[in-house]
Amino acid sequence: MDTLAQDLRLAVRRLRRGPTFTLVALATLALGIGANVSIFSVVHAVLLRPLPMHDDARLVRLYSLRTQGPGPTSPPDLLDLREQTHAFDGLVGVANAAMTLGADGPETSPQKVQAGLVSPEFFRVLGVSVPVGRALQVGDDAPGAPKVAVLSYALWQRRFGGDPSVLGRSFSFGGPEPWTVVGVAAPGFDFPSHAEVWFPLLWDDSMRNAQARGAHWLELYGRLAPGVSLEQARADASEVARRLAEQYPATNSGKGVSVQPLRDVLVGNVRPSLLLLLGAVGLVLLIACANLTHLLLARAASREGELSVRLALGASRGRLARELLIESAVLSVLGGGAGLLAAMWALDAMAVLGPRDIPRIEEVSLDGTVLAFTAGLSVLTTFLFGLVPALHASRADPGRGLRAMSSGSGGSAHRHRTRSTLIVVETSLAVLLLVSAGLLLRSFLHQQHADLGFRPEGVLTVKLDLPPRHYRFGSAEPAAFYERLLERVRAMPGVQSAGLVSGLPMDGVKWTIPMRDPVRPVPQGTEPWQTRVRMLTPGALETLGAKVMRGRGLVSTDVGDSGRVVLINAEAARRFWPGEDPIGHTVETDMGWGNGTFGGRVVGVVEDLAIDGPAAPAAPELFVPYDQARSTEMTLLLRTSGEPLTLLPSVRAEVRALDPALALGRARTLSSVTDGVVAPLRFYLLLVGLFAGAALMLAAVGLYGVVTYAVLQRTRELGIRMALGAREQQVMRMVLGHYLRLTAVGLVLGLALAMGVSRALTHLLSGVLPTDPLTYGVVVVVLGGVAFLATLLPARRASRVSPAIALRGE
Repeated sequence: MDTLAQDLRLAVRRLRRGPTFTLVALATLALGIGANVSIFSVVHAVLLRPLPMHDDARLVRLYSLRTQGPGPTSPPDLLDLREQTHAFDGLVGVANAAMTLGADGPETSPQKVQAGLVSPEFFRVLGVSVPVGRALQVGDDAPGAPKVAVLSYALWQRRFGGDPSVLGRSFSFGGPEPWTVVGVAAPGFDFPSHAEVWFPLLWDDSMRNAQARGAHWLELYGRLAPGVSLEQARADASEVARRLAEQYPATNSGKGVSVQPLRDVLVGNVRPSLLLLLGAVGLVLLIACANLTHLLLARAASREGELSVRLALGASRGRLARELLIESAVLSVLGGGAGLLAAMWALDAMAVLGPRDIPRIEEVSLDGTVLAFTAGLSVLTTFLFGLVPALHASRADPGRGLRAMSSGSGGSAHRHRTRSTLIVVETSLAVLLLVSAGLLLRSFLHQQHADLGFRPEGVLTVKLDLPPRHYRFGSAEPAAFYERLLERVRAMPGVQSAGLVSGLPMDGVKWTIPMRDPVRPVPQGTEPWQTRVRMLTPGALETLGAKVMRGRGLVSTDVGDSGRVVLINAEAARRFWPGEDPIGHTVETDMGWGNGTFGGRVVGVVEDLAIDGPAAPAAPELFVPYDQARSTEMTLLLRTSGEPLTLLPSVRAEVRALDPALALGRARTLSSVTDGVVAPLRFYLLLVGLFAGAALMLAAVGLYGVVTYAVLQRTRELGIRMALGAREQQVMRMVLGHYLRLTAVGLVLGLALAMGVSRALTHLLSGVLPTDPLTYGVVVVVLGGVAFLATLLPARRASRVSPAIALRGE
């Protein structure tokens, strides 16, 4: 122990005697460790930390598999799966809705809250505690049962100040009857879709009849029974789906069931991207450790004479290696502390800049696991950059070291080979990061300049959801309200046009229904037509800035039986009526909301809108006049001449003038909607770009340091060459050629590595291939240019060595 303390004191003294070396080493470690700790914190919170549910590994989501892919299920299918499967310890249905929490006093006003309509066993099956009051339970959904609700902890604190007397109180949530609060869920639980209140899913006869089997709107979740594997659950659910397809061929033919772990469902979209970032910061750390290895090798070479003397006087090689490793350990501990501080700043920046669609991003913190990871990383870096110099020093030849002291030269061929290997490794890793950043940049630029099919600038969007207490779904009441609202907002100063639409482009709303042309039956064995449907009012397309390519748009006279018309997008025209004009054809569907089924004569073809994102392929879309649908939930669009959000108070005033109890839903600009789609790519591009820039800087600094030190070591040799007649250009070419050849080897290896690894970026790329030649070419030019500049100054210094000064020691 005394020896260890002595070695620690000696290491600290040596680091203090070389402040420049120490500061450079600590800055390099802080960069590498800080980047790794910050990204690991995100990965731990999103991918590794348990969900706020008991035994979450047994929780699953069940999807109904149809022609258009996995999606929600129907109420009758839920009942059949619940009764006929044996692999689940409970199955629950969930539907999301936006509700209006009414004012409960003069000091409060109505507000929109996100609600979950859930099976009564929802909290039991998901394993969520309700510490205040009670959870929903069996019987709460029975006909005539008291209407009860459970609040989220966040809503309880925000709206009611955490007052426990809220239990037993009744509140209006937009329906004809009040709901009584019976419980408050545990802190942090807001599943699904950031729910703030949960109501029992009330069943009626319409949800059990044959027609309801074709209406898929329930999300289905379950808990695996004890001892049941995921594969067994999948086989059990698939067998039930097969029997239902035989029993109900009209609605269930070809329909299957998919069972997926709930954690994979929640984080599946971001898992590859986060693991990509973790790999990127790992490369930065490796490059940083390679740089430190350069520094320590140079430091050990400068002490070769001292180490040789100590070996000659009887010091053991193990003692020398231990001293150097302890010095590396002190650097790692100090660098780990600096990296932890850097990670705290980085996490604060990510909280501001990070996209909101990363699940559980708000839970990122530097907890005990992250601190343990930091400690482990510090230990790992000690061996990554300290072991090779320590081994080199312990193998020093006393005779050669003493001769080097007398001749003024130093270093060995083995040490030079190690440095050459490190240069190749650093260069190849930097190539990999630069290629990744270049591909993401190209993809981002492609999305920024993609044709969206609409103009998002200058458009205000406001979500509206009329409560069923006063506005019966599918009736004339919501139509009358929206008509009066449009008259009012169109008269507001600064409003150029206005309209209503059932879902915004690029907002994740995907509602697909079957469609057909009655005079053109689909051939036997051919998949039926499937189209996405969107309800809108006259003026909505103009407000969006969408272009009608053929025919006309909607007008105010498109109402009633005589005005049953529809619009389609260009992709629907290409797919369903290839090579002919669809104008005048008739479209029929089986979907109706009380005013006849959706459909009618095609009067216009609209340019494809970027519904799924700027790079996603177009899908067939049907635009239905609002008079056919009369939905209570719509989004108001206002194209303005100024800043859109400045009109929000006026819109709120107009809505309250029509209905004082109505609260506005989410209000945002259409530009923010489209920007949110590219925000994840911009976030990943920013981080990978920063890591690539750091890698490029570290590689350049490392190469400069290696060449500079090598020139100093070879001063005597270069002096002799100059004395024997070598010209400056020859010496410069010799030094440049040697290290640029090493860089070229690193470039080739890095490009080969990038071609394989960059395929992991495919899910983030659009408009560019993982093997894009332009990106690879630019990386070669940039990295080659940086390497040339980093080598040029030391090479020029080598070419100007004075033979007299170099040989003076002889």
